[in-house]
This record gives sequence, C-alpha cells and structure tokens, in this order.
Amino acid sequence: MMMVPSGKKQSFGSMAHGIISMLGSPHIPVNELEGSGAGVAFLGVPYEGSNVCIGRPGSGLGPQGLRIASQEYFSWSFEWDIDLQEAYGMVDCGDTKIAIGNAVRTHENIQKDVSTILKSGAIPISIGGDHSLPIPCARALSDHLGDKRMGYLAIDAHMDAGYSVDGEKETNCSGVARASELPNVRPENVAIVGVRGTLNPREWLELIRERGINMYPMREVKERGMEAVLKDALDRVWDGVDGVYVTWDTDSVDASHAPGTTEPEPGGFTSHEIIEAARIIGERGFTALDNVELAPIYDVSGITGKLVWCVLSEALYANAKARL
Repeated sequence: MMMVPSGKKQSFGSMAHGIISMLGSPHIPVNELEGSGAGVAFLGVPYEGSNVCIGRPGSGLGPQGLRIASQEYFSWSFEWDIDLQEAYGMVDCGDTKIAIGNAVRTHENIQKDVSTILKSGAIPISIGGDHSLPIPCARALSDHLGDKRMGYLAIDAHMDAGYSVDGEKETNCSGVARASELPNVRPENVAIVGVRGTLNPREWLELIRERGINMYPMREVKERGMEAVLKDALDRVWDGVDGVYVTWDTDSVDASHAPGTTEPEPGGFTSHEIIEAARIIGERGFTALDNVELAPIYDVSGITGKLVWCVLSEALYANAKARL
C-alpha cells in the first residue's frame, strides 16, 4: 500500500476487477450523468466500420486496450501534484451503442451520447475506434455551442480532408472536411499538425487550400520546433471561438514509438514530443477531446497503449493546473 497526498491509500495490486474502466473511474452510464458532478467523462467507441483507407484493421479494440493500459497508473502525478480523480471527478460511461454495418446510425448514437455528456457539464473524452469518430463528436460540440463559434485541431499524420470516398462522406478520411463544413466553424479556426508521407492524395490538399484550412506538415514541425508550431496552431483555432474540439490520431506519433496503430508512419512525433504537445494543448484548454486508431493487436509490448494514456493524462493535468 502507499499513501497519496490526500491521505488516501492506493494499492499496487491490480485494479482490473469487474468492469474495467478508465483509470478505475466509477462507471456511470451516459443517461445517468446529469447531476453526478463529473467533470470528465470517458466514452468508448469500439467501431472501425468507417475505415476506407488504412493498411490494417484493429482499432475497434482501442477502448478496451486503453482501459487496460490505464490500470497500470495512479491518478496522482508527482510532477503536477494533482490527482485527476479529485480534480475532475472522472467517470467512465462505457461504450456507445454500435449499429453494426451502419456508419450513419452509429454516428448518430455517438453524437447523442457526446451531446448528453456536454449537457451534463462534463468534458467528453471519446476513445476510438477509427478516425471517423470526430465527425459525430464535433457535430455534438457544434450543436452544444449553438451560435457561438468553434475551433478544431487535428494532430495527425494524414490530412483526412476527403470530401467523399466513393460517395461516402462519413469515413476515417473525412474528419477535417466535415468539421470545416459545420455552421459555426470557420476554416481559419481549423488546423492540422504533423502531416507527412504519401498517403495523402492530391484532392485532400486541394480541399485544404480551397477552404483556407491551416496545415502544419511534420517537416515544418521539425524545422521550427514542435512548441512554436503548436502554439501557432492553437492561436488560430482559438481565435474568436468559445470552444475547441481536439482530435488526436495515434499515427501522428512515429511508428517506432507507437507501433500499435492501424497506419503506422515513420517520421512522426517522438513520445516525448507528443507528451509535451499534450501539455501545451491542455494549458490552452479544450472543450472536447478524442483519441483514435489505437490498435492493441499490434501493440505486442503494450507501449502504445501506455503512451496514449500518458498523453491524455498529461493534457488533463495541464488543463487542471491552468483552470481548476
């Protein structure tokens, strides 16, 4: 047993008993959140039915993998002297209902759940699943903000600016395209950081240029430095808005640091850089957040799941330090 600053005892024994929740947080269904006092609510979305441009499947196991990885950590950080459970009253809402074989209905279910979380006053942190996830989540935040403006930040190796793929518009290649079409989102408040590689077709770049979306390729990140680029991007997405959606694709991290993803790409962020990026994002703030494309089946050593949890928790610690 060990004592944490609050005087509470924490055991080094396994926390994975019964329902496995994120960091051992209380499990509260979405429809019971109202009045719970939760400041952060995790929502699992074990869905990969919108994958149209990936090298391999497996992201449907992402929520389960991340919940398991989080069990190896405590909620208190000596570096921040903050306990996430005490700061946020975190809860895990379990998984959203998946409509097998139907992306539109599944996205409707996700949007409804995220809307309920936002209405309860909690920050939704959605865990995928494929990178179509921000399409319904950003819609939920857009509706929640109403006439207030919204920003959108993507940390990703890929532009995901496909207007459609064989006529389908709700795919893992369409998140940025759909976000920039929301009624209270202006293209100048949309930014993508970390793009690299040749799995980015010409028409995606054409859409980005036509709409005036901000893009920061990985080459620019390396030349100018991650902190300078990310702060520039955050200045743009937060300019004149009342809320920001942040979507983080695991493949933004270099393949050597995050092998457990559906489309591992060389030349990305190091583990140290992406944790620092999370700190910077957390300090600036976010209204809703996701992680996508974690694929535990390829994460033999478990390092990717751990990294994802460390990144999400760093964003929460930094946000708590700045705002709570």
